[in-house]
Amino acid sequence: MKAAILVQGGCGDFPKTEREQRNDICARAAETGFHVLQRDCAAIEGCEAAILVMENSGILNAGLGSYRQADGIARRDASLMTSDMRAGAVAQVPFLKNPIRLARYLLEQDAHVMLTGPEAFHLGLRLGHDSCFASTAAKDTYWQDHLTASCLALDYPAMAAEWKSSNPRLGTVGCVCIDRQGQLAAGTSTGGTGQVYPGRVGDTPIIGAGTYCTGQAAVSMTGAGERIMVHLSAKQLCDYVRTGMRVAEAARLVLQELGQLCNASAGLIAMDSSGTAIALKNTAFMPVAELRE
Repeated sequence: MKAAILVQGGCGDFPKTEREQRNDICARAAETGFHVLQRDCAAIEGCEAAILVMENSGILNAGLGSYRQADGIARRDASLMTSDMRAGAVAQVPFLKNPIRLARYLLEQDAHVMLTGPEAFHLGLRLGHDSCFASTAAKDTYWQDHLTASCLALDYPAMAAEWKSSNPRLGTVGCVCIDRQGQLAAGTSTGGTGQVYPGRVGDTPIIGAGTYCTGQAAVSMTGAGERIMVHLSAKQLCDYVRTGMRVAEAARLVLQELGQLCNASAGLIAMDSSGTAIALKNTAFMPVAELRE
């Protein structure tokens, strides 16, 4: 089997001035993960390595570059899954720079699938993971510029209405890959959406929604998390492939369902057990990068 990797840096309506930089980060992430796979390492190692690059970029909406919630705190989500059906996820973890590392730790422990909140952060600290108490200057500015009266008051109905009316910058990042032993892995990481009610959880840490991986296919989703979560879109794609559908057809069907049934902005990357990969979006932009032997 030949190794292959595909990464995405989040879908949305990003300014054109940012697009080249986002493409470059994805290219660097794919290259980093691909070099790991070329050393005969497991798919999960290549997946984690690629996502770490994106979390550390400070540009993409994950890790260091996460958006702040309405109370000014950035809470991060991430998940990883492998084709042997092991999974690890963290949700709403404050101050942890690389939530994908903690997701991998949980996967390898193979006990609890998900940890949340400050308790997950404390575990990360005990494991020696890096903390991150400050946002980037760009994310600080975004939070200040979009801090409405409803955010200051934590007025949930008003905040919900504002969120539904406009959310053009989504940005969850992800990776799918296959190693030389034919094992698949999928991972997703996000800083969520800016100005949301504190504690909001999207699709990213939900196994089957934002991330899913079987022996037949690996999927990472990005976009309107609430809609992806309700439809369990990542698992739906894998289920289609399990019935014999080609991965490209399955991806198109899942994205079509999200668009038609709930008018959701979304994107995805997927790879099957032969290494065939597909990247699709229904938004203006989604940076991707792919490498293969």
